[in-house]
Amino acid sequence: MYKILIADDERKLRETMRDYLVSKGFQIVLAPDGEAALTAAFAQAFDLIILDVMMPGINGIEACREIRRQQNIPVLFLSALGEEEDLLAGYAVGADDYIVKPFPLSVLSQKSMAIIRRSKRVDQEHRLTGKGIVIDLIRKQVYVEGEEVSFSSKDFRLLAYLMENRDVVLEREIILSRIWGYDFEGDTRVVDTHIKRIRKLLGDHADCIKTVIGSGYVYREE
Repeated sequence: MYKILIADDERKLRETMRDYLVSKGFQIVLAPDGEAALTAAFAQAFDLIILDVMMPGINGIEACREIRRQQNIPVLFLSALGEEEDLLAGYAVGADDYIVKPFPLSVLSQKSMAIIRRSKRVDQEHRLTGKGIVIDLIRKQVYVEGEEVSFSSKDFRLLAYLMENRDVVLEREIILSRIWGYDFEGDTRVVDTHIKRIRKLLGDHADCIKTVIGSGYVYREE
């Protein structure tokens, strides 16, 4: 079940949208203004955020801009303003789509599903998955058995490189040139140090990174 946050200062409209989308199988959370929308957006995980542009206090444009600074959640704008400059202002801060009021609820449902599906497809294209391990290449996050694990920038890039080349033995010199750069003048043993740290972070899945004696490392799932 996809989870959607709806922020609109018109109580009757947001409740009508909620009831209709719930009937279509969505899980809905409501917010009466931009401030409440930001609080909810940063406290819960959503598949889509629907923002009314003209809200008191923090408006939809400002809320979207703040959300985009921290997260990559799809945003659908609702507005009575349908002029070209209004649409462009919404897209400029990162909106995925725009619906001009008034609108059929069926259009809201169809657009919401289309945006979510498109977002999920992009997410899959930018993820590496392994045995209990998921790497989000966009957000630079690593999940082990569903739990986010903090990786340094170098460790993240090294693990991603190994997983992108699974079952391929990568020599230390190749790893150094790819991750540290061709002008790196340190010892190849720096790779061993980072591999040791990555294995520790992977916990029970550490054995996916195997040492090839006299050569380097390979990501391989048994």
